[in-house]
Amino acid sequence: MRSHSGECVDGLSWWATGRGRLMALEVARLRAQLERAGETGELVLAWLQLGFWAGELGARCPAGALTLQQVRGVSPGRLGAGGMADFAGLGELRPVSVDFTERDGSVASMSLVLADRAAPLPAEWATGLAGVKCAPLPEAAVVNTVRVHADSERLFLDGSGPDAQLAAVCTNEAAVCGVVIRGGDGPGWHVLVSRTDLEENQLVGIRRADGPLSNLPTRLPAGTWLVWPGGALVPVRDGSSPAVRGSGRRDGLGRALPQKPAIPRPLPVRRRTAVAVAGAERFTVVAPVAEGRRTQGWGVGVPDGGEGVTVSYRASPLSVTGTFTQQPASPPYRSVLGGVLLVDTGTITGSAVGAYVVPGESGTQPSVFAFGALGADKGIGPPPFQVRGVALGLGWNSRLRLPEDVEGVADFPFLVALDDPGAIGGADGDPVEVLRTLTAGDDPWVRPAQDEAWVAAGLAFSCFETVFGRALAAVQTGPDLTIALLGIGSAELPRGASKKFAKAEIAIEAVLKPKAGEMRLSAALTPASYVIDPNCRLRGGATLSIWYGPSEQAGDFVLSLGGYHPNYKVPAHYPVPARLGFDWDLAGNVTVSGSSYFAVTPSAVMLGGGLDVRFHSGMLRAWLTAGVDALIQWKPFAFDVGIKVRVGVQARVKILFVTVSITIEVGVSLRVFGPPTGGEATVHLWFIEFTIRFGARRDSADDRLDWDGFTQMLPPPDNLVRIHPGPGLISDGAVGDGSDEAWLVTSAGFTFTVDSAVPITELYLDSTSAPTERGDRFGVRPMHETGRTSTQRVTLALEGAPVLLSEWDAEYQRTAVPQSLWGTGSPSQLPSPGGQLVHDQLTGVRLVSPAAENGATTGYISAEHLAFDPMEPGTLPLDADAEPTGPIPRRLPGGEAIRRIADTVDAPVQRTARSALGDALTSAGVDLGTLDQALPGYARASQISFTAAPLLVPVG
Repeated sequence: MRSHSGECVDGLSWWATGRGRLMALEVARLRAQLERAGETGELVLAWLQLGFWAGELGARCPAGALTLQQVRGVSPGRLGAGGMADFAGLGELRPVSVDFTERDGSVASMSLVLADRAAPLPAEWATGLAGVKCAPLPEAAVVNTVRVHADSERLFLDGSGPDAQLAAVCTNEAAVCGVVIRGGDGPGWHVLVSRTDLEENQLVGIRRADGPLSNLPTRLPAGTWLVWPGGALVPVRDGSSPAVRGSGRRDGLGRALPQKPAIPRPLPVRRRTAVAVAGAERFTVVAPVAEGRRTQGWGVGVPDGGEGVTVSYRASPLSVTGTFTQQPASPPYRSVLGGVLLVDTGTITGSAVGAYVVPGESGTQPSVFAFGALGADKGIGPPPFQVRGVALGLGWNSRLRLPEDVEGVADFPFLVALDDPGAIGGADGDPVEVLRTLTAGDDPWVRPAQDEAWVAAGLAFSCFETVFGRALAAVQTGPDLTIALLGIGSAELPRGASKKFAKAEIAIEAVLKPKAGEMRLSAALTPASYVIDPNCRLRGGATLSIWYGPSEQAGDFVLSLGGYHPNYKVPAHYPVPARLGFDWDLAGNVTVSGSSYFAVTPSAVMLGGGLDVRFHSGMLRAWLTAGVDALIQWKPFAFDVGIKVRVGVQARVKILFVTVSITIEVGVSLRVFGPPTGGEATVHLWFIEFTIRFGARRDSADDRLDWDGFTQMLPPPDNLVRIHPGPGLISDGAVGDGSDEAWLVTSAGFTFTVDSAVPITELYLDSTSAPTERGDRFGVRPMHETGRTSTQRVTLALEGAPVLLSEWDAEYQRTAVPQSLWGTGSPSQLPSPGGQLVHDQLTGVRLVSPAAENGATTGYISAEHLAFDPMEPGTLPLDADAEPTGPIPRRLPGGEAIRRIADTVDAPVQRTARSALGDALTSAGVDLGTLDQALPGYARASQISFTAAPLLVPVG
């Protein structure tokens, strides 16, 4: 609408004067609208037609109009109505009552009431009705009722709720709002919000005797302020983040890519005023010690009028400041003390978050965790390798949740902290939100856990300003001991140019679980990777997983780059990486996608790839798809390769009044298998399809191996059965080299292990006729054999005499063996999911010698064993019978001895004597270096260094 000329709004004329004030609405026209609303159930009042001071209230109404639906309460004696209204930012209709007053036939003022006890209103939203922007307030700051009174000069607003009260006054010069949050036992938090900087003369007409606006200071800067006792103002941090908007970029399939929100700036460290941030129930004040009270070393106190504990440490150039406050707790813990520390070393800055969890039950220990990250924008170190951030964390009676797969590494909060130390995983750097992000939810990143601990250390770095990386090592103790290395590396070419031709960002995860018997190394390209053009997106992942020892899948392994064969049924414990490939959108109407994979399992090798090209323009579509999938068996060697190519076109043609779609597709697929080599070729036309077979038929191939062929799949004979000496071995000269030398072992005890690459059906110790342990019969899959047996016999000799191993402690080893070697079924077919291994097969034994038997006596000891070599003393330098010579030391009474040393050690006479001695030695050719003629330090030290009065010797 234009403010310089008259227009018509809902049939009511209005116009503006030179001062921008609107003319009042006539009461007769308002009554006519209210009568129509009683009949239709809807009342629409354009805000500008009312002629009141609008502030932001009009902007909160859709289309600038106050719209009441389900209108009720309209009566001839009432100049107003009630109903349901929609306000921006609430997301649903709210009950509203509006009434007007009249003066000289015109509407003079309006009163509007929002009252909804079922859905309270956030106090910070309500302040926007007064035309002021309020920083986030605690969640307890909600009101059930908001009342607005507006006339042509000003607007009054007040609201009340179970734990909060608010009031606001708005004029053309000022807009001030006050909020009191009454949580806790204290008087509550007092918050003031101002739209502009206001001086004392502007606040005189706003200050009230009681209520939220009773504690106005003499001067109020613009913004949101927490009011301390005595009128001191603490700024409330604005945690708002920029909205997510479309970026105009597209992915490889032509879909719009969202714009990532801007990374929040780290919390500023060097501040001279406190900063308050809103928590769930109260504020947290992050504040260094005031300038006038800063001292070196530690300082612990309570914020003035606030809750929690303020901590500070200063040892130039290091400065650490922050506040810990009470946080929500859940059973079996009764309280949580947590917060954020700000760290400044002069070169690098950052923050640390931590919590101390107090148990509420006996037998439960407190839980503690802390994590901090420091960063430097310019980096530290020479250009080839610069450190841009460091991080360290630990927890006691605490558990750290690691990402479940490599795709979650990029969002791991402790790794994110290396790029943004101020956030440490928080949504916007808010300290309270940071702690909540790490510890809240059904599956938090950090949670209390009895008898567990963790430690983590990270590093952010760059190489030649081209490769940027972040790496974090973590160790989590407990029932499932986990050692992990997480990292992200990125590079782009050319660096810093507006036009880039390639960018690669890779997430890496290495996890070792010794108790679970699992090791996994995974990597994946992030969505930020591309080549040639930003629309040519790269994707894919790789994994190497090994299961051993205590794992139920011990003996299994998998190496996969980009996934598996389409017909392969992936076992549940196998990681599934994304296909390696790219998606390229060319000019918006041509898309090209490619993919590939390679995998190795205990039973087979898989590899393949595909290409998909599509064109779309108007009513014409065309496509080309090609792919290859190969499955290769180990031994006996077998392969199955499939290749397919399809080309098609589709056009939509309009004939008279009918649109006809015509599709033509030509394709061919080829399958080659062997040995013996054979295959099938299938030709597909849009009206016919036929298959051509060549070579050997698939069912005619004899894929079984003979014994000589199968033995080539086994380890060499020297390694088919292995013997491993253990504790107690002194030297080893026999095992594996065929010599006659024997093990040299201690008499205190000895252990050795025997294992076999072939499953054992019967295991004998010594030359007994009955096996000491039995295993299962097994198959030989490459030979199509089933129910086979093997025997192993273990004997031991001590200096040529046999040793009874039946008296030794025997621990029989049972492990999983590959299904491809020792299972059943056809070698040309893959094992079923979960059937990669044959479990619980006897493969060896660990033998421990009995404990040594010590005798009751020392036995016979001959005289030779007790013999000794005499030692001649020689000539002594002193005569033992000689009398003492020289002055006799004596002790002076009291402290006279110490006083005399202090007076004479640095006296002028002694200085002269020392100088003369030094000159004489120098003249004799002795290089004494620099000498201290004066010794005042010794004089002072003599008065405090002695624990008892020394003895003195007379001189001369």
